[in-house]
Amino acid sequence: MVRDSSGTTNSRTTAGRVSRRQFVASVGATGTALGLAGCSGSGNGSGSNGTAEQTAADIEYDGSDVTVEYSTAPLFGNSADALKQTLYDVGLPESIDINFTTTVWGADDLQDRYNQILSAGRPTPDLMLTNFAYTPFFAPREWLLDLNTVLSDDKLAELDGHTDVIVDSMSWDGGLYGFPQIMGIPTIVYRKDLVEEAGYDPEGQNWATEPLSWEHFAEVTEATMTEHGTDHGYTTALNQRNAGSITGYEHLMTNGGNYFGDVENQNGPIGDRPVTLDDDRVVNTLRQLLTFMYGSDSEYAVDGLTGGILPSEALGWDTNPSLQSFQAGEAVFHRNWTFAIAKFGAEGEFGQNLGVMPYPYGVTESNAKYGGTGGSQAKLGGWHLSVNPNTEKLGATIEVLKAMTTDEYYLKVFEVTGEAPPKPSLIEQSDNVPVVNRYLDTLQYQAKNQFAPPINAVWDPQKAAIGQEFHACLNQDKSPEEAAAAAQEQIKQIETQES
Repeated sequence: MVRDSSGTTNSRTTAGRVSRRQFVASVGATGTALGLAGCSGSGNGSGSNGTAEQTAADIEYDGSDVTVEYSTAPLFGNSADALKQTLYDVGLPESIDINFTTTVWGADDLQDRYNQILSAGRPTPDLMLTNFAYTPFFAPREWLLDLNTVLSDDKLAELDGHTDVIVDSMSWDGGLYGFPQIMGIPTIVYRKDLVEEAGYDPEGQNWATEPLSWEHFAEVTEATMTEHGTDHGYTTALNQRNAGSITGYEHLMTNGGNYFGDVENQNGPIGDRPVTLDDDRVVNTLRQLLTFMYGSDSEYAVDGLTGGILPSEALGWDTNPSLQSFQAGEAVFHRNWTFAIAKFGAEGEFGQNLGVMPYPYGVTESNAKYGGTGGSQAKLGGWHLSVNPNTEKLGATIEVLKAMTTDEYYLKVFEVTGEAPPKPSLIEQSDNVPVVNRYLDTLQYQAKNQFAPPINAVWDPQKAAIGQEFHACLNQDKSPEEAAAAAQEQIKQIETQES
């Protein structure tokens, strides 16, 4: 549960989309006075703890030499010079230097780092790469600047071209606490050469945009493993964090299940929404994963489902460790984010021998029990640009943010990192982006078949509880029924406490 400084509970209780028009209306016409916590309107945005009122138009960069500190992830480390040049090319004043401060990689670790910085009221970094999972914790505490108060109507209107759920994920009680920077699109990358040598025809059967069923996927994986003697068939991250909130969640959604019934219930109302963890779809998904991992050696194996394709070592893997087996040529299929396509499709890696496919499915959407589930489903990933409310360089920081959210910069990020832009229209315009341009059809398909996890004050403890129970099951310490029942009880208890 998250409380603001007054002790009032804050939670997002509806799944309804906040329209861009509401964002613009909250800013008001240019010239309307707005109060900014911890900021003043000097040209460089010098910080102040006062309560001075100002307008979005007041926040102007005065042209002086200044360095804006941008806290980002190792993803951009080797590309800072190319990215900075793009920013200057789109009009960022050259008197503004940008210090790309590389921090930790991983949403949880980065959140811990920002917790320390923002709770202490430090003025730097000025600009931060943030994950939408931070919204329920940072926004109620006013640890991020409400961009409604510092961006023009025209800039806010640009959000209409972005994926709605990504924008919504950084909104809280009418405020906007981040501007989209990256859209994470998970896919399955695979060794097309090995699959073809095993007798399959991915191009002829259009695997790029026609998802396989999990049953067929398992058969292909096992046959290819046998043909080539690879150590692993299908690799993915399945440590405790991923078991409940990422990989395990994706498998469940493709099987027509969910934690809160229909997807429209994702964000609430908390305490007044169905909790469906003891559903047979959860049990069957755990049985599916146990079969993939242990085959017929598991007493809970699914009859007739090919198994033994997923290494038990995955139970200790997070995102980066999970890709090492595939990179070493020891696996046939691998689940990861968009950057993996650029990485493994490059010359010197697998090049043209890399195939990319959408997530397989367990049941079709029409046969799913809950609305919004079934079919190919992948968890939405999203990273945003957020402003430190204590920055002493607000004017210059806003200039950087505006330059970093241009189409040209989005495409440059796509080119140098393989991370997709948060505007679907730009994916269609990425023919010149090396490597990933071979797989745009798959990216476009999967981008339309993604789900967002709950974004509210209780999701963090809930996903931890689910991950713990799922992980215990996959470690064969609990039966699927026991794990599902225990998760159901804990999630219901959290719901009751919050409500």
